[in-house]
Parts: sequence; structure tokens; C-alpha cells
Amino acid sequence: QAYNCLIHFYKRIITMSSVALDICNSCFMMYNSTDHAPLILSCYHTYCRTCVDTFMFLNQEITCLSCSKVTQATSVSSLPQNPYLQPRDSISPLPPYLRKPSGSTVEDVYYSDSDEEKSNSGVSEELKRNLIINSQKNNINLISEILDSNMQNIQKSKSARKLKNETLNETLSAVERLKIKLENDIKNNKKQAKILIEIEKKSITLSQQFTKVDCNDYNSIKFIYQEGSKIQKILKAEVDVSNVHMLERAICQSTVKINFDKADKFLTDLKAENDQIYMKLSTSLENDSELIFLSTFMLKSLFTDKIATHNKCFKNLSESEYDHMPSRQFEDLSKFVDVTEAKSNPINSKVKVDMPISAKSSQWNVVSSKINNNVAGQATKTVSGKPVSFSDMAKKQANPAAVVVKRIPFPEKTIGQTNRPHCFFKMQVDNQPPFRVVFELRPDMAPKMVENFVKLCKGLPNGRGYNGSKIYRAKDDDHLLGGDFENNDGTGGHSAFEERYVLAEQCPLRDHKGAIRMRGQERTMDGRCKIGSQFMIWVGDLEYKEYRFTLVFGKVVEGFNQLCEVSRIKTVQKSPTSWILKQSVKIVDSGTL
Repeated sequence: QAYNCLIHFYKRIITMSSVALDICNSCFMMYNSTDHAPLILSCYHTYCRTCVDTFMFLNQEITCLSCSKVTQATSVSSLPQNPYLQPRDSISPLPPYLRKPSGSTVEDVYYSDSDEEKSNSGVSEELKRNLIINSQKNNINLISEILDSNMQNIQKSKSARKLKNETLNETLSAVERLKIKLENDIKNNKKQAKILIEIEKKSITLSQQFTKVDCNDYNSIKFIYQEGSKIQKILKAEVDVSNVHMLERAICQSTVKINFDKADKFLTDLKAENDQIYMKLSTSLENDSELIFLSTFMLKSLFTDKIATHNKCFKNLSESEYDHMPSRQFEDLSKFVDVTEAKSNPINSKVKVDMPISAKSSQWNVVSSKINNNVAGQATKTVSGKPVSFSDMAKKQANPAAVVVKRIPFPEKTIGQTNRPHCFFKMQVDNQPPFRVVFELRPDMAPKMVENFVKLCKGLPNGRGYNGSKIYRAKDDDHLLGGDFENNDGTGGHSAFEERYVLAEQCPLRDHKGAIRMRGQERTMDGRCKIGSQFMIWVGDLEYKEYRFTLVFGKVVEGFNQLCEVSRIKTVQKSPTSWILKQSVKIVDSGTL
């Protein structure tokens, strides 16, 4: 309707000079008393009934095509007719807005005849020119605003695309590294699976031979025990893997809720700071998209690593399973059996399994000799065709002195015999005279742990160090625990570095009698341990403690006997994770030699 009004407006201006006074200025039709009756507006301009109804009346408002003034009217028929263009008897009564307040007669009312007095030719050209110029200015301003807005949006989009591209490249690089890691994990998993298959074959072979072995054949029984013990030690490492797998399966059956802990202002403006996502971690590529599958995989990995590393109950799970494994010692009856140097085992397994380093070497050297007591001062070798049975042993007089087993004692005061670094503790039990304990360290095997221990022995500027700390736990002829310089009960401690716990090396040194090792505080998903300042000293035999990698970094070379006496001091457990000795065992001084 506005478009049609504008067309009629142009037509009226252009042809105004040639139009008669009794013709409508909009449609140029002659006025009459019916559909083209002359209707006067509040601005005193006159148009026919048809033009007012078609082009000017809208929502009880009539907009003048000449001056754009609005006349309020309930309908077109409510407008009065122009008295100059129609007889007085055909004119409807004057509306209220044309009457004087004093109630004057009709002769006092004056109607506008400005349309007839104007010079139509000059006004039309000027209005046309001004209209075109103003319209052109508006068009130019509109185009300028559109172009400026486009440039701003282009720059903003370019910046967003650039950041998006950088993020995608970083993500792709991370995915590539993750792919390499997963491929290595697959290879290692397949390798371990093959080892398990070989171990299974060997276990089946041992079980079959054990059912057929003679109960009096001591050497065969001992051989089966040794082979079974080796397999048991290897399988201890698989306990952690099985527990982690059980943890992953439990997490897969769970659902996580993700929400914003601290929302950005843009999210706050969008009122999205309270939005949440519920995601089930059990997904598959057949039913879910790649993005959902990878997201759930990463969430499962994060939860698994978090629980396996920091959850104490999960750590205790493996230790409890270790405790349920058979740990009784094999009764050594070799001194009652005559065994030759050229003895042969009746059970030979054809399955070869790669044994860990700890299972291939022995910490102690054993020296055996056979002495014939019948000839004084002469030592002769006894030759036997086959092992003696238990029934034969019962008939023969026992000779416990026939076999002499000597264990190399721990050296006392051997400092300076090697170029390896040495540290010392000056320890005091209650008010007794202090004694010195010296450790020989192995930086070639465990440089990080040795550096940590040496720094704490010397003491750090911030006060951290072993000087003044106490031994807080001991087990009779087994081990000592210390290094908790914060609480002295096993709940504190800090490494010599900035981090509270640092990742230890995978050291191949064995846990053995006299060894000093760091105490593991946290464990990563791959089974590696983090250490702080707490240490452990073994004072007993540890044939049941053999692993591929340990936290051992040195051994005691002086003061070992005194440590054995300290291990016999009773320990009181304060809580599930803290202990204290009944006597005070304090490190009054520490340092390096």
C-alpha cells in the first residue's frame, strides 16, 4: 500500500499543473457525490472517497499524500465533504475538529484552498529533486554501512578460522602421538600375551610332571618348586594389569555428568553456565560417532589413571592379592641328600620363558663342599650315581656337617673401596650412644633417586632433610622405615625437588638384605612409582621379594648389625596409615662422605 501511495504521489506532483480544480489530485477523476465524493482531511487537503479508502486509510488513520499529516477517523464515511466542490445540501455535518468551541455557525468556518493557490509547476520539480537527492543519500549511507559491516565480519571470521585451524593442527598432532602410543601399547600387549601363552604351556607341563613325580625324588620336587616360583613371581606383575582392566570395565558401565565449574562471561550472557552433559562411557564405533567414541575413551583413560594413581583402596587391592598367594618357604633337605656335581634333573621343560633380571641372578654366593669325616685332614669328593631316596636316608646316619653353606656376610667399614658416593646417618636410640650407618649409592642405576637422597642427607636451605627425623616403623629382622621429616609417622615427607613426589627410575637392582630403597607414594597407570623422602632399609632375607624393577638405589656398608637391633623395637600403629616406635630412634646427623 505504501508503494502504491508513492506512485500516486509522484503522479499527482508531476501532473498537478495540468489538472483541473474539480479533479482528485490522486486519481485525476472528476468529483461526484458517490464513489469519488470530495472528502476533506484535518490538514484541509481534499481527495476522493476511492483514493482515501484505497491508498490512505489504515488502522483508523488517514495519512495525507500531500503533507503526510495523519487524520484520525473510525471510517472513510465519517470524513466530511469539501463544501467548495459540492452543493451545501449534499455535504454532511461538520466534524467536531472543524467546529469552533463557541458553537459558531457554518459561515464562521473557513476551508483551506491552499491547493488551488499554490504554483503547482514549481513545487513539483523541487519536491521531485529533493526526494531523489534524499533517497540517493540514504542509499549511499546504507551501502556504506553494509560494506563496513561486511569488512568487520570478514576480519572476525578470518581470525576465528585461523584460531580454529591452529587448534585442529594441535589436535591432529596430539592424535598422531596418541596413535603411536596406542600402537606401542598394542605391541607390548601382544608381546605379554605371547609370554603368558608360553608360561601357560610351561605350567601345564610342570603340572603333568608333578602328577607323575616320585614323592621320594627330592631333586625333581625341588626343581618343580623352583620353576613354579619363577612363574609365580612373573605373574605378580600381571596382577596390577588385571586390576586396571577390571577398573576400566567398571568405568565403562558408568555414566559421567559434565558441567561448568567456572563459566566464561560469554556463556553467562547466553545463560548457558548451568548446562550439563550426561555421557555413558560405554560406546562403540558401530553405534556412535568417532568424536563421541574418542571422547569417552579419553574420559575412561583419565578416570582410570586418576583412580589407579591416587586411590589407596585400589593400591591395597593388589597388595591383598599378593598376600593371598602361597608364600611359605620350601624346606631345604639338601644337606640330608648326597648330590653330585654332575647331577641331572629328571624334569626338563622344553618351553623357554623370558625371566626378569631379578629371577635370573642371585644376591648371595653359596659355597658347598663335601668332606669325608672318616679320613681326618683329607677332603674327598663323593660320587653318587643317582639321588638318594628318603627311605635310604632313614637307613643312613645323618651327617649335618657334610654340607657347609656359607653366606657372604655384609661388609663392615668398607668405605673408600669404590668410587661410588657414600652417605651416612648418625642414629641414636633414646639416650644411648649414637652409632653410624653408611650407605653406598648407585647413581649409575638410579641417578634420580640417588640425587634426591643425597640432597636430603645434606639438608636443603628451606629446612627439608633427614637430620632430626626419626625411624617411625620397624619389623623384627625384616625392615625399617624412615624419612618422614614432617610428621615422623609415615604420613608426610617431601622430595628434594620442587614437586612433592617425583617419578622414580625403573631400577633393575634387587630388593635384598641390606638394601636401601625409596618408599613408593603414588603409582601411575603403567605401574611406575613416584617417591618423596621416605625410605626403607631391608635387614632380613627377601627371597620372596623379586620384581623386574625396584626402587633400590644402594646398600648398607656400615652399621648393619645395629640396624638389625633397631628393627626389633616394637611398633605401635596410630592409624591405618601411621605408625610410631615405642623407643625413639632419631637421626641426629646426616651427610655425605
